[in-house]
Amino acid sequence: MTLLNDPASFPSPMWIVARYLAVNPGRPHSRDSLRAVLAPGSLLPVNKRGTDSTFDSAVRSLEDLGVVRVEADDVSLSEIGASLRPDDFATFSDLLRRQVLEPTRNAAIADSGDQSGPKDLVRALSWFLTLDPLVTMSHDDVVQRQRGALAEHLGNPFVNDVRWIRFTYWASALGLAAPPLLPPAGRAQTLVPDCAAAVFRTVRAKWPPGTRLAAREAVAGIVDELPVLPGGRYSLALGLPNEAADVSATLSFALLCGDEYGWLKLDRRSDADDEVLLVDPDRSNRTLRITHVEVQEAADG
Repeated sequence: MTLLNDPASFPSPMWIVARYLAVNPGRPHSRDSLRAVLAPGSLLPVNKRGTDSTFDSAVRSLEDLGVVRVEADDVSLSEIGASLRPDDFATFSDLLRRQVLEPTRNAAIADSGDQSGPKDLVRALSWFLTLDPLVTMSHDDVVQRQRGALAEHLGNPFVNDVRWIRFTYWASALGLAAPPLLPPAGRAQTLVPDCAAAVFRTVRAKWPPGTRLAAREAVAGIVDELPVLPGGRYSLALGLPNEAADVSATLSFALLCGDEYGWLKLDRRSDADDEVLLVDPDRSNRTLRITHVEVQEAADG
């Protein structure tokens, strides 16, 4: 099931189903009983009773991503979904991100325009993360910028505003983009290529606080976990550019955010054998040289 077209679900209904199942993770629920609790017909407009597909789309998308198991008429969390807690959306977001980026679901991502599974979303994320993380984008903006970005046989990531609207929800839920702090006037849905949330969660899961790494090792580890970043395996397979001299603008922005908010410490040692260049628009030469990264205790513990 493609994630940017109907009938795939949005992340929010998927979380509603998953968090209900997480209350009793080992217990299967019949589809009808789940529907009665989570999508009772009495709460729907009269013209949608019996025809609304929100619940079924959420269950199917969760099943496609391996988060739930459907056997006969019973729905339960899968083995990987069993770790979810009903009060922890961040862990659900981490799980969705891992499943969306999982290699077997994205095999031959650049070979054809096949949009099965998460491939359409992954291609769109890979392109979007080549953009300036300080610039707010609307559908009209991406329509102009996306032309020729991908090979002709793959097509443009956003062929209509439906795909863009779905993308704004999915990219935000995965922590790979964010709504602007000051949305522009009007009703257009906008998004910024700000992947700091996903980088924060990746760093937190990969290295314990106090870990000190060579900067290049840290960058390589993050890009390996988030292969939609410029220089990552999906981005490279799609032939997308990294216009930065070293670390992409989007990853540079996330690392600088980490240093600003205290979950990373960026350091430059004069005796180091290697250094990397971050894109830093606040500096006169627009670059920051670092040699090491130290993982700090997160502010939220």
